Amino acid sequence: MTSPVSVVIPSAPENSFLEETLRSVAAQTHEEWEVVLVLDGECEQNRAAAEVLGDRVQVHLTPAPRSGPAVGRNIGLESAKHDLVAFLDADDLCTPDRLARQVQVLTEQPDLGLVGAWAHKIDPAGARVGELHSVTGRAEVARTMLLFNPLITSTIVVRKQLATEVGGFDPRLVRLEDYDLWLRLLAKADGDVIGEELLGYRVHPTQYSRGGLLGPATKLLLKSKQSVAKRIGVSSATVALKHAAWLGVQVANRRW
Repeated sequence: MTSPVSVVIPSAPENSFLEETLRSVAAQTHEEWEVVLVLDGECEQNRAAAEVLGDRVQVHLTPAPRSGPAVGRNIGLESAKHDLVAFLDADDLCTPDRLARQVQVLTEQPDLGLVGAWAHKIDPAGARVGELHSVTGRAEVARTMLLFNPLITSTIVVRKQLATEVGGFDPRLVRLEDYDLWLRLLAKADGDVIGEELLGYRVHPTQYSRGGLLGPATKLLLKSKQSVAKRIGVSSATVALKHAAWLGVQVANRRW
């Protein structure tokens, strides 16, 4: 018997890509899944899109419109019925074997806390425009995370119990909430990346991950990095240097 998966999808109102995203879940070769769709603001268009999944989707609302992905994902994490929780943004597309491959890895390696995958970039029309390949292997993933985040949120599957234990996403870390949670998970358990493209990552001008200021939240991120470093035997001084280098890149990119 294979493990069922809850797929958590937060969505802003009037998302023109949502139905396509939901259909990519419906096309999974791994048949044991549910979708937890969290609407960040009431929207009849998004509710209509959810109907393509029939009774295999839960629909929830955030407490207030535009609460942000962290709030939406936390509602989804809490509402998920299954131990394995996959995250998916409402404009990205799963390949048909995404869940099957990740469930296989997590079943074969029960000590893994999370698993991600490679992706390819797609444009608004769904055409391939590039690739997103990161490091693979437990040790390489952990060490790279001390410098920057190589993980693509829409490819991540976590164990619900562990994600809940570490507190879920922190809404204070705007546009860093995913990086921070992966670090806190890696402070407790190993993570890995499957070196296969299991996602179409949509690139378009209005996507949430583009732009944004980071500011004081980076201090919270450094604390999470130090917890990972302690677990894998990296000195605090080394982490501080890596974090300073990461901050330099953010300033250069005008994200401060």
